[in-house]
Amino acid sequence: MEQILTALTLMAEMGDYIPEHVAPWLTWMQIVLIALPFVFIYYRAARMMILAQLVNFLIATVVFMAEGNQVTRLFGLGHVAWVYPMILYYKDIHSEYWKPYRVYAAIAAATIAISLVMDVRDVALWVGGDRESTLVGLPEGYPAR
Repeated sequence: MEQILTALTLMAEMGDYIPEHVAPWLTWMQIVLIALPFVFIYYRAARMMILAQLVNFLIATVVFMAEGNQVTRLFGLGHVAWVYPMILYYKDIHSEYWKPYRVYAAIAAATIAISLVMDVRDVALWVGGDRESTLVGLPEGYPAR
């Protein structure tokens, strides 16, 4: 249990070390894929996105711990849980649902699709041997605790 709490603490701190060019994208994903599903919780795709995020967080925590409490290119592996909500969002775009939700569904589906392309690339690089941390400016000795 202590190892899990240490990993979660380190994961919470990793926001301080995200590359500047990545931070806006991560903020965008947090708004679109974590916060807004609660606004549209009436719709099945949004509820599935909330569930997918829980699975994603679980997988990310396991990967983070398996990688020695490092954020490597394998970290986005948990995004595979987003495939089902993405399919539901795509179906909802052309539905008769409330128009603001359909606009959101299009944005969410596109965001997931873009992220998954980047994740496939990252996992391929990891498989190819790129195991370095993707964070920048880590303190010396990180993640020793």
